[in-house]
Amino acid sequence: MCGIAGIFYLRKDQADKFPNHEKVLELLRHRGPDAQTFEAFKSAVLYHSRLSIIDTSTASSQPFLSDNKNEAMVFNGEIFNYRGLQQQVPNLKTTGDTEVLFNLVKNKGKSALDQLNGFFAFAFYNNSKHSLLLARDRFGVKPLYYYKDDEKFAFASELKPLLEIIGRQPLDHEQIYTYFRLNYCAGQKTIFKNVYRLLPGQCISLEADNFFVDTWYKAPEIKTHHTLTDLLDEAVKLRLHADVPVGTFLSGGVDSSVISALAIKHKPALNTFSIGFEDEAYFDETSYSELVARHINSNHHVFKLKEEDFLNNIGAFLNSIDEPFADSSAFNFYMLSQYTKKHVKVALSGDGADELFKGYNKHKALLMSRSRRNNVLAKSMSVVFPFDKNSRDGYLNNKLRQLKKFNALTKLSSTEQQKFLASISDHKACEQLLRGKTAAAYFDDLFKTTESLSRFNLEDTFDIQTVLADDMLVKADRFSMQQGIEIRNPFLDYRVVEFALNLDKDQKISRAQQKIILKNSFAHLLPKEIFNRSKKGFELPLQKWLSNNLRSKLETEWLNQEKIEAEEILDYTQVEALKNQMFSGNAGDSAAKLWAVIIFESWLNNFKNYIKH
Repeated sequence: MCGIAGIFYLRKDQADKFPNHEKVLELLRHRGPDAQTFEAFKSAVLYHSRLSIIDTSTASSQPFLSDNKNEAMVFNGEIFNYRGLQQQVPNLKTTGDTEVLFNLVKNKGKSALDQLNGFFAFAFYNNSKHSLLLARDRFGVKPLYYYKDDEKFAFASELKPLLEIIGRQPLDHEQIYTYFRLNYCAGQKTIFKNVYRLLPGQCISLEADNFFVDTWYKAPEIKTHHTLTDLLDEAVKLRLHADVPVGTFLSGGVDSSVISALAIKHKPALNTFSIGFEDEAYFDETSYSELVARHINSNHHVFKLKEEDFLNNIGAFLNSIDEPFADSSAFNFYMLSQYTKKHVKVALSGDGADELFKGYNKHKALLMSRSRRNNVLAKSMSVVFPFDKNSRDGYLNNKLRQLKKFNALTKLSSTEQQKFLASISDHKACEQLLRGKTAAAYFDDLFKTTESLSRFNLEDTFDIQTVLADDMLVKADRFSMQQGIEIRNPFLDYRVVEFALNLDKDQKISRAQQKIILKNSFAHLLPKEIFNRSKKGFELPLQKWLSNNLRSKLETEWLNQEKIEAEEILDYTQVEALKNQMFSGNAGDSAAKLWAVIIFESWLNNFKNYIKH
């Protein structure tokens, strides 16, 4: 697990144009605090910042070079099945996965990718051929950004080190619009024009000035004789291997509980970790994690987040954001990682299960919306309940908010339902906030199936290609790596994902139950209370915290009127309206929308030296 970056000049012998090496490495340091190194060739430079997990000796340090230094590789991630691949690589000099991957790619090129079980983003350089191969894992667990002009190609794990190499770039208003619709950036475009994300399952081949982007992974339509129990158990077992301490995140939800219950079978002295809220009973779910921990007999650690922790850490958190990201649970993840790293360097998580097995409330809402009886009931309820009184900060208010959304959902077409359920803000609200500068076509394109998942329908794949790749996995990667901790996701073992994609819908969801096959497969391992509890998000009590001790900071610093008006991106009158709505107590989703503005304004300030006006 690491941070990588590099520059490749399309014409040879461009050494005099290399950027500030030490600055690039410093910007990658948080992703790999154990070592920072670069290797310069006549027409390329590769950078690596290392978080040592497997073979922690210097023998596996990167950039990893061939004996004659003609080939080099930088690699972020883990190849979990590398021990099974070692037989293909004779005379190994290390005990890690880096040398195995290096030799497989050297000998087989991109055809080696099909053999890999893991998460990764890597670049392989051949000096004599003046060629470069980059690849990203099947489902986008590890990030990879890139840029190309007529002179050079550059890449990095995050935006800042990439921009340090290529210089200032203008903002992309299509992605700004998408960000304010979803509260995160999504798809191939980034917040900067000319800077792109390599999509999950894609690779890039460069030789001199020949440039080609290809989809190396396409999820197959298959029937397997394996059971979910066997596949997931093997995925967990593989991901427990490390040369440093390993634990699990345990929220007390079904997904993390299943992972922890499987993990302790292979690692009896298992450390488990959860985060809750000391003074916010509605948001605190640590009692469930403690119930599971007692049941499986893990060594459980609970961190109780207080408003004081938010006040003390919010500045550092905002400064850590590499691309605008306003999923408020990111702060929880940031703090949980900070706490967990005191005990372990690797943690397994339950990421991916909701997307694979239809575990979100929206999946139930979609199913129920297709019932005429439910539609009539929703319309009747809308007459009885005051939908203008709703928020996320209490059980009843949140139920009213959900009912209001369900009532609106019943009136939409299938495609519009997907957009509605994915969005925090609608088109009209974004149009007003962005002073009429909207670009909805790119946002609409996100609701088309990508090539890697083209064999399956959009309803089954949108959550994997967008919600998972651009929200959940971005949160897990960026905010754990800020703390120097690696997160592993057993549900995203490609064999588990392919198994889930090929299931019939009624094996995942019914009117009475969600994640059916997951619960049925592992009910024997956990207390029944875990399977009977309702689904709840991992949110912050934003409305309360922003309205109290942070109100002055919010109004004078984060959302300064003079600054916002000078930037000419957001309409301050709309920002003011969101503030007033949130402060009124009739918050609805205003706190979440306002949080997106706070994140964006803070990000603009932190990236001011990289933005071209």
